[in-house]
Amino acid sequence: MDKFIPLYKTLDQKPNAGIMFSQMANIFWVLLIYTGALILQNIQQPTLIPSLIFSLLLAIHGVLYFFSSSFVKGKKWYYFFAQVSLLFTSAFILPKGSPVVLIGLLPVLIAQSIIILNSKLKAIIFFIVSYGLYCIAIAINYGASELPIFIPIFFLILLIVIFYTISYNRQVRARERMEFYLQQLELAYQKVEELTLSHERQRMARDLHDTLAQGLAGLIMQLEAVSVHIKNGNVTRSNEIISNSMHQARETLKDARTVIDNLRTESLEVIDFQTAVQGEIEKFEDVTGIHVEKEISHVYSLSNLSMEYSVYIIRESLNNIMKHSQADRVRIKIYSKVGQLYMEITDNGIGFSTENIGKQTGKYGLIGLQERVRLVGGRLTIESTVGKGTKLFITVPIDKGDISIEI
Repeated sequence: MDKFIPLYKTLDQKPNAGIMFSQMANIFWVLLIYTGALILQNIQQPTLIPSLIFSLLLAIHGVLYFFSSSFVKGKKWYYFFAQVSLLFTSAFILPKGSPVVLIGLLPVLIAQSIIILNSKLKAIIFFIVSYGLYCIAIAINYGASELPIFIPIFFLILLIVIFYTISYNRQVRARERMEFYLQQLELAYQKVEELTLSHERQRMARDLHDTLAQGLAGLIMQLEAVSVHIKNGNVTRSNEIISNSMHQARETLKDARTVIDNLRTESLEVIDFQTAVQGEIEKFEDVTGIHVEKEISHVYSLSNLSMEYSVYIIRESLNNIMKHSQADRVRIKIYSKVGQLYMEITDNGIGFSTENIGKQTGKYGLIGLQERVRLVGGRLTIESTVGKGTKLFITVPIDKGDISIEI
């Protein structure tokens, strides 16, 4: 990231409250200068045509300044040449009001050059040229004898404007750095989450291997012992070993199924998201006997982390319905649109008050859902009324791509 962030670059992004406030302050300042120059020029003798021309020139100046981020790209000197031309032309059209125009707007333009040109040498050159033109304009309109009065005023306003501009730019740079670090932190957090999931799968794969290997090895040893006892005619001991083997086989099968259910490698790495969701629905229907009305569209380009959490969200939502809702109808709708995955889960159960989410001790299912949705940059909306069921709306980004991690 660059050490210095020009102000005009920040204007390309979505404006925040600080930038909008600064722009409104600039507009107010231009209007104040415009009003002061017209009053000073027309206080003794009204001048309609010059005033109209001056109004047009100052309006162009304000538009150029307000949209400077669009005009200065690759054409910085053209922008400042146009602005200086507008200011000094205005000063000669309204000679009596020229001090207000030049003292009020020229320092602002010089301060802007410090930010946009992003070069001390260029900013100094622009200041020298602008200051020389200022002295010439004042000398022509008011006489060279008035320069000792107008020059100190000019430098005083210039110092104030430069101080404000530098302070504001530092705030903008600090905000940009904070946003950058927050984005990097979010990416790092997602990588850590995916790395954790990968390590967890590897750990469970090792557990599965150890469970099956040790269990089968024990069974083989016991079967070999049975064979020896049968050959020796020891039927009683053979029956005891067979009974123990059957018990060990059941325990091994139970442990293996537990590890397999937790691993779910196939749902993420072999089958697609639609099939994984279908599997979760079938498990729910087998346990509860409740038929799930489903409308599931194919979803592409879903990252591993988003898929992992989205399947978890479906499973946890169905678990909550099974445990708490007392529903007999469930509907799931999943589709993608404009880079977003949309999931709607509805039941006709007893419902609940959404104000109690997170306040009941020991009930953290919905909090877990909210946390999972947040981690993938999604959004969860819960609609529920006591006696009228519950509806969950979940959106998850699907166009961020996978996060590659080396183990």
